[in-house]
Amino acid sequence: MDYDRIVSILKDKVKPALGCTEPVAVALAAACALEELSGELRAIDIRVSPNIFKNGMRVGIPGTREAGIPIAVALAVVCGRPALGLELLQDVDAACIVAAKKIMERQVITVELEENKANFYIQAVVKSDQGSARCVILNNHTNIVLVEKNGDVLFRKEPEEDESSDNDTVTVEKLGGLTIRQLREIIETIPYEMIAFLEEGAQMNMQMAHIGLKESSGLGLGAGLGKLIESGDLEDSLINRVRMFTAAATDARMAGVKMPVMSSAGSGNHGITAIIPPLMVCREMDLDREKLVRALAFSHLVTIFIKEFTGSLSPVCGCAIAAGIGACVSVAWLIGCNDDQIAGAINNMGGDLAGMVCDGAKGGCAFKLATASSEAILSARLAKNDIFISDGEGIVGNGAETTIRNLGKLCVQGMENVDRKIIEVMQGR
Repeated sequence: MDYDRIVSILKDKVKPALGCTEPVAVALAAACALEELSGELRAIDIRVSPNIFKNGMRVGIPGTREAGIPIAVALAVVCGRPALGLELLQDVDAACIVAAKKIMERQVITVELEENKANFYIQAVVKSDQGSARCVILNNHTNIVLVEKNGDVLFRKEPEEDESSDNDTVTVEKLGGLTIRQLREIIETIPYEMIAFLEEGAQMNMQMAHIGLKESSGLGLGAGLGKLIESGDLEDSLINRVRMFTAAATDARMAGVKMPVMSSAGSGNHGITAIIPPLMVCREMDLDREKLVRALAFSHLVTIFIKEFTGSLSPVCGCAIAAGIGACVSVAWLIGCNDDQIAGAINNMGGDLAGMVCDGAKGGCAFKLATASSEAILSARLAKNDIFISDGEGIVGNGAETTIRNLGKLCVQGMENVDRKIIEVMQGR
């Protein structure tokens, strides 16, 4: 594994995201199709896989007080800039919201489930009085594989091109064949200058946390935890401060605060979980910037590694199972755990949080991220004292990599019908 390819993976999977990445990815598909058309808008037909549908139903859209996929698509029509990728809605203002609501009032946007395609699938068909255009996104949030206009193919990413691009399948070949020990060796030896860009994510995500605390955004869990600490009802400890800041960042993001966060493995909430715990541990221990950057690299790489086995989107909460373990591993490394103890920390997190389901992106995610981030610190500290779940207990395997593969089996095979039932519950309200 050469360092250039590691950096390529990090730059592809760790990038700014404005708003929840699922509705924004749908908006991106709609904007890309719309870009090929002129004339009066007649209809926008959206079809998405269950995971996309679930994560887009209740989440806030940046710069608005609105939630859901339809408003994201309407905003893409009004002011979306597809060249900006996951930041395409950065120009949203009050006038854009008014215009988007008028589009929604015309009832020209439909969103339907597509259960017969890939686990991660978005199709946007835009129709005007002068024709139609279609855009398909597959496997990850920005992987556009097809653009058509009036049935003519304008762009197609052939399967052999997919196999050589930086999508999830390829990353398994690039990264999933390594071990956690090898990832640790990489982040310790890679030239600092090659990964120094990761520090930007720490600043970005903590800025979102401070906004969440200051404005009591969304659910207000972060601010609520802060009040409990101030009153003495909750101990003023590193674990609880990590819980508070992680929750506050999630509060603000899920409420639609118009600021980007640094994502990890394609998810902004993953990025919050993967970044804030090691950042706060570094501050607590007064460690330098290089130590922080290497810890962030470890957290992101482990998060990406795990997502290769659990899937881009899955029935379990990736913020806990993937990013939570990534954060735990980086904290374990920061406090001096050896490879056996790092493996033990992974087993602790896997055995603890494996059953946490994802019931869609929404304000309540703040609770899940707060739990994952605080458990990351606790599991790492326990592992440092050689307290960890033994091999062969439950889903915990013989070695960290086996535990991670077992988590993948649980997510992909064992819970394949969970999303359908969750969507039934959500739609039944």
